[in-house]
Amino acid sequence: MRRPWQVWLTFGACAVIALGALAWLTRAALHADVAHALADRREELSQRVNLALWRMDTKLAPMIAEEVARPTFFYRPVLTVGNETNSKSADGRLPSPLLTGPPANVTLNFVATPQGEWSSPQAPAPELEVFACSNGLSVEQQGSNRGKLDELARQVDVNALLAQLPQRQLPAFDPSPAAASGALATTQSPSADNAYYGNDAFALWDVNQQAAPSNAAGDDAQVNVEPNQSVAQQAAAPQRLDLQQRASRYQSSTQQELVKQRRDNSYNFRLQNAPANRDVTEGISRPVWINGQLLLARRVQSGGQVAVQGSWLDWPAIRADLLAEVHDLLPDASLAPVTDVAAADPTRMLAGLPVMIEPGEKLIVSGASPAMRWALSIGWVALAVALAAVAALLAGVLALSERRAVFVSAVTHELRTPLTTFRMYAEMLAGGMVPDEARRREYLATLRTEAERLSRLVENVLSYARLERGRGPRRTDRVTAGALVERFASRLRERAEQAQMQLVVNVSPDAAAAKLLTDAGVVEQIVFNLVDNAAKYAGRAEDRRIHLDGATHSGVVRLTVRDHGPGFSPEALARGGAPFRKSAQEAAETAPGVGLGLALCRRLAKQLGGALEIAPSTEGLGATVTLRLPRES
Repeated sequence: MRRPWQVWLTFGACAVIALGALAWLTRAALHADVAHALADRREELSQRVNLALWRMDTKLAPMIAEEVARPTFFYRPVLTVGNETNSKSADGRLPSPLLTGPPANVTLNFVATPQGEWSSPQAPAPELEVFACSNGLSVEQQGSNRGKLDELARQVDVNALLAQLPQRQLPAFDPSPAAASGALATTQSPSADNAYYGNDAFALWDVNQQAAPSNAAGDDAQVNVEPNQSVAQQAAAPQRLDLQQRASRYQSSTQQELVKQRRDNSYNFRLQNAPANRDVTEGISRPVWINGQLLLARRVQSGGQVAVQGSWLDWPAIRADLLAEVHDLLPDASLAPVTDVAAADPTRMLAGLPVMIEPGEKLIVSGASPAMRWALSIGWVALAVALAAVAALLAGVLALSERRAVFVSAVTHELRTPLTTFRMYAEMLAGGMVPDEARRREYLATLRTEAERLSRLVENVLSYARLERGRGPRRTDRVTAGALVERFASRLRERAEQAQMQLVVNVSPDAAAAKLLTDAGVVEQIVFNLVDNAAKYAGRAEDRRIHLDGATHSGVVRLTVRDHGPGFSPEALARGGAPFRKSAQEAAETAPGVGLGLALCRRLAKQLGGALEIAPSTEGLGATVTLRLPRES
């Protein structure tokens, strides 16, 4: 068998490997749990951001559609009426709906040419000052609006603005004769206007015109994923779909606003048919950032000349309204301008403005979930219990192996001495080498003593083996304690005399009369082993007496064996009478025996329903061991 240190070294290596593996698994599980929690937080935040984008785009759509759908002639302070007369204007002039002020969230409406000419329906020329005042625009307001227009002209390069606007033009509006005569749309086939109303009048970026046409987007739109697309492209498909669906809201709102503004107002038909308005074509509107200013602009072409019409949006007011709309979802959100729309994250982009939402929330996970921590704790506890159990098992196996080796050594020593005596005395007697009769009797007595010693050794070992197999003593003898002591007192005295000691028996009358239901032979074996120990270990004491006292206490008969020897050493008390603890060296240095007697007595006493008590040794008083037996009720 391997040495103990080799066994413990192997166990330690296995324990380190197991602990290392569990530590790695714990680290991986914690990282995976945190990653899963972060993914959940990211998904939850993404859903709130998506809902916030829908809210903001829904709020923006009517305002954007209103600006996009404005006719080109609304951008002049004075409108020219067509052939028919109008009760509101005797001279054929009407004020622009934009004259008295821009709509909400618009700082100024403007018209600009590449040559640097700027105008605004809210800032009429000086010759129109009286006309504007008569229609509700004060001189102070006109001056303020001219200042705003000059400020915008200083900040915006018209050519740079034109470079960012789409080239595609919308078809010219061609009202039907029924509409020109004042008939409403209910009398006209809608297919007559498809050339105008079927086109997208608003586009945030060019690719949107190809990826999300308004007649294909909708609640039931699907995203086609090509087989050769990358994983990232396929993952971005739902994001593009959401952005396209939000963009379709603007197209729908724009078309509705076009119908409202150009068909519901009867005078619009006369204005559109005025000679100055017939050759004007308009382009697709787009919101852009120019030097920090948010503009919603489009190309217009008249008489071969290109100009820009648009609205200077009040970004601070729009931003405040949009953030208030989503405060319950993202209280710390902010909106940031986007100059490169094509490269922006579609999951954070508004569909109506080149603006990106910043949630303002950090994805922080404090640690692993309680369930994961509990699971890992259980795993560590289970591993600790398993290692402790294996360590205890190894310790028990090693201790048992050591005890077996010690027992074999002690038994070998115990057998060698009497066998040597047997062989030597037998040879002397058989060879007639002992002629003296007295010496022969002495040798025979020695042989008898050694035989009894071997018999007791074998009997104790067999008794302990029976106990280990679960075959304990049978309590079938009904006898008084006095009769029981009297039965084996002579044998005890003989053993004491062999050690040249005296046995003193003192059994109280109550104890002598006490009835017991027990195994008399086992009780005799226990008491004899106690007296035998006293004879072996107290043989050098000055007081050569061994006391056997009997008494009763609380329904228990107490048989106490006491000597005047050195008593039990602290090491012996610490062992607690464990079996097979005496080595051959200890047997040679102290008294003969294999260290089984006291342990056997303790086990036998327990099987009889009693107990064996070892009193702490006091200097000069020797060892005191008490056998407690229950009285028969």
